[in-house]
Amino acid sequence: MRTPSRSLRVLLAVFSTALALPAALLAPQTATAAAPSGVGPKVTSSADGIALTVPSAGNAPGYTLAIATGQLTLATRRSGTDVLSTAGGGTGGLRFRTGDTWQHATKVTGWSWKSGVLTLTAATTADGATVAARITPASDRYQLDWDVEGVEPDRLGLAYDLGSAGHWYGHGEAETTQGGPGTDQPWPLDSGEVVHPSFGPASYNMVDPFWYTSRSTGLRVDTGHVMDVAINEGKDGLGRFDVDSADTYKATVFVESAPLEVYRDYVGIVGKPAKSDATYEQYAKPVWNSWAQFYTNVDQAKVLDYATDLHDAGLEGHTVQLDDKWESNYGNLTFDSKAYPDPKAMARKIHDLGFDFGLWVTLWINLDSDNYRFAVDHGYLLKDAADTSKPCTVTWWNGTAGIIDLANPDAKAWYTGRVKALMSDYGIDGLKFDTRFFDDKCAPHDGYKPTDYQRLGTELADEFDLQGVGIRVHWNSTAHQAGFVTRQVDKGTGWESLRASVSQNLAISTIGYPFVTTDMIGGSGGQPAPTKDVLVRWAQSASLMPLMYSSTSPVDTIDVTTGQKVTYDQQTVDLYRAAIKQHERLAPYIWDQVRQTLKTGDPIMRPLFFDFPKDQESYTVSDEWMLGPAVLAAPQLGDRATRTVHLPAGVWYDVNHDTVIRGPKNLTGYGAPLGVTPAFVNLKAKGADKALRALRGSDAPAASVLLAPDAPETGSGTPFEMTTTAVNWSSRPLRHVTAALDVPDGWHAEATTAARAESLAAGAVLTTKWTVTPPADARWGSHTLTGTVTYGGGPEVSDSLPVKVKPVPGTVSPPYRTADTAGDARFAQAGDQLAIWAGGQDLSGWKDEKGAVYESGVLGEQSTVRARIVSQDAVTPAGKAGIAVANDLSAPEKGGYAVLVMTDKYGLEFMTDSDGDGGLDTWAGGGATYHPAYLRLVRDGTTYTAYASKDGTAWSTVGSATVPSASGTGDAGVIASAVNAYYPGERIQAVFDGFSVTGS
Repeated sequence: MRTPSRSLRVLLAVFSTALALPAALLAPQTATAAAPSGVGPKVTSSADGIALTVPSAGNAPGYTLAIATGQLTLATRRSGTDVLSTAGGGTGGLRFRTGDTWQHATKVTGWSWKSGVLTLTAATTADGATVAARITPASDRYQLDWDVEGVEPDRLGLAYDLGSAGHWYGHGEAETTQGGPGTDQPWPLDSGEVVHPSFGPASYNMVDPFWYTSRSTGLRVDTGHVMDVAINEGKDGLGRFDVDSADTYKATVFVESAPLEVYRDYVGIVGKPAKSDATYEQYAKPVWNSWAQFYTNVDQAKVLDYATDLHDAGLEGHTVQLDDKWESNYGNLTFDSKAYPDPKAMARKIHDLGFDFGLWVTLWINLDSDNYRFAVDHGYLLKDAADTSKPCTVTWWNGTAGIIDLANPDAKAWYTGRVKALMSDYGIDGLKFDTRFFDDKCAPHDGYKPTDYQRLGTELADEFDLQGVGIRVHWNSTAHQAGFVTRQVDKGTGWESLRASVSQNLAISTIGYPFVTTDMIGGSGGQPAPTKDVLVRWAQSASLMPLMYSSTSPVDTIDVTTGQKVTYDQQTVDLYRAAIKQHERLAPYIWDQVRQTLKTGDPIMRPLFFDFPKDQESYTVSDEWMLGPAVLAAPQLGDRATRTVHLPAGVWYDVNHDTVIRGPKNLTGYGAPLGVTPAFVNLKAKGADKALRALRGSDAPAASVLLAPDAPETGSGTPFEMTTTAVNWSSRPLRHVTAALDVPDGWHAEATTAARAESLAAGAVLTTKWTVTPPADARWGSHTLTGTVTYGGGPEVSDSLPVKVKPVPGTVSPPYRTADTAGDARFAQAGDQLAIWAGGQDLSGWKDEKGAVYESGVLGEQSTVRARIVSQDAVTPAGKAGIAVANDLSAPEKGGYAVLVMTDKYGLEFMTDSDGDGGLDTWAGGGATYHPAYLRLVRDGTTYTAYASKDGTAWSTVGSATVPSASGTGDAGVIASAVNAYYPGERIQAVFDGFSVTGS
């Protein structure tokens, strides 16, 4: 009889113990715990405040609400520590807008405690206005309702000090200053800047008015109106939750001992899924949708080729869906006969290949559709909010349209009848609804509210097979309880979108929509086709989520930006297929989680801290998640071959290396080449056995290598130290382990410790220190270093990272000269690269303090000056860097003076000296700041014209001005000023290249 391996013996020993859910995921408690008999909230007061104390009860920890009476603020405290506080000062916690001016509550002028309700009255910053607030406590939450009296506001809002509650989560798909929700989703929310002015029930974004925090508090705003939500806008540390209405502001604040309990409190109000709209097969296999493969350049022949290629490559799926651009016109619900000469034959062929067939549909009917006039004449469309005698028209991504009014029974019957007839006639198995059911420009049907349309849309969609792509409904209880799969808003095709797809799934699933899938694997936002690595990594990531939503074929696709065919290699197909197979093996475990969610409402894909609330590091982990209680997913979401994996407390099985690891532990430099998807099984969690059977076994390399430090910097010619760390992740020794460090041409790397081990034991490391020296003329900027490790019988493994060669103050070489009116400027040069460090109070009319590197006598009367600002680093928002010309740059008062600069925060500035006194007195510019920035200044006699470009190809005019004092041949160069008049002592560093002067 064969003896089990040591790792298998460990597994058997672990499984002999009880398999139990983590404590955080025991069955949820009732929504509101009751206090022990005779014990309840109490209110006390002092000279400067009121305290509402709620005792602990059951699992609820109890809390105190401290109310400051000098200026009305609310500080929620648990065990004596602030866990959520409203904003104070000029922002105010309870705020309202009247006459376009924000006002807020100030001094508390009266209060009473009666029948379990604390009533407060407060003065405000608005003349004649008061705030009346009512606080109703329960053991794990309190209700806060308040109104403004004496004036008629148009908005009411709560503002919170974000830091008082730790980190913030929830919200759903967030509009952000960095491109969200399409390419950005900060996790936690306060790590970015959320600016979401149209946050409401009719939004296309999947959002709910619910937020929770790392200190186990939560906020729910009970409204059917549009909100304006800002979280850390401008890095101000505030959360503002404004409602576009004068109605009573209704909020619930949850106070619990763990974030998961806050989530459960919220789900206790809005409801958990009553069912899942997706079948087991739809969880087990991907759906293939045509959108990102073809966008709107699609026809019957292309769809059939697509389905055939998938079938022949062994890329399984349950459905092929034909997305946008099959209709003769939007709203006709008839096939375009030229593009689809025989739709029934198309459906039959797709069925023969083993797929179901699905179709994209919408409730928008374009104005030029054959059905538009019929729908108008029969009253089937929503009416305009401003004039209900005419239909509401809205602009969407495919034109201008009306929207079917689902509250009109005849309209709904007409629409569903046509859709069902279409499906029956052509053998269509299911639908992808891609639509809004209501728009804020429209008026709801008599007897209905805007929020009712989410329910009506839910009821409509529930009549059809949605084929595992679900529908985007939100905000009300019907949407929560319907159990639809939730797919994300369209993503880009780069790494940032892949990362956003993960954090966005976490956001959506933790506001009560647990059956999540990312946008189409590889992205679908009209960007260039995903690279091989992005496509594979996205598929690997999705394989460890509840469902897989596919489009871009790993065989080949069309780049929408060029119209050119993109063919992937065989490895791409193989790795994508492996991801599908892994997900299919996980399906029994995932289906168990679906059934558990129907009992508890708990999300399937969730942040680590839902299961491990005491693990503080997990609250900022954005690239790992729990898939149910047993699987920790940590796929590589970037272009590195290694990553750091955080494992919370527990006994974890590494499925790639057949080893057991006891957490908490950070696995630094975990090997994750393209064929490896890091995943770990919590051996003491329920479902670990099924997860292990699905995930064990991999051809992952036995070793990895990690380069450190992560972000090295040096100067030209300056040696620095690097390390390579080789790790043996296997259960047996490795032979002939050799480390190497590859550096750019002209660089030198020398090992100062051992770079070879004849034998490296299981779990052992080989750390090698290297001295790396760039050449004296190394260009400033990023250069790639690659560490490699080879070992007997295995593949070479590698890790690469950029090293930044930064400028160091030195000298410049002729023909360049320098000028310093700031008094502290320093300069450097490396080939055509130039750098300036300078202070200076300003570079404008009242002060001309700067550092300059320039050439003398090169600017003729018909000349063009060019330069690129590579970077500028200034604390001051108005710090300036750019190009300058003058008759004599060392003495601008001699005339001909003009500058074109980029400021640190305020965009471009083009300034000239119109009267020849050396002072800059004309201005043009503005816009957003960007880098690199290409600048061009053209002289035509005494006329200067300034241009700027983001890429050096597409130029925009900044301004033009006459400088009468410009005469003869002058100077031209690059300049920088810190503009530190209000920031004493601060300096700027600016780096330029490509400086040239042409013409005569």
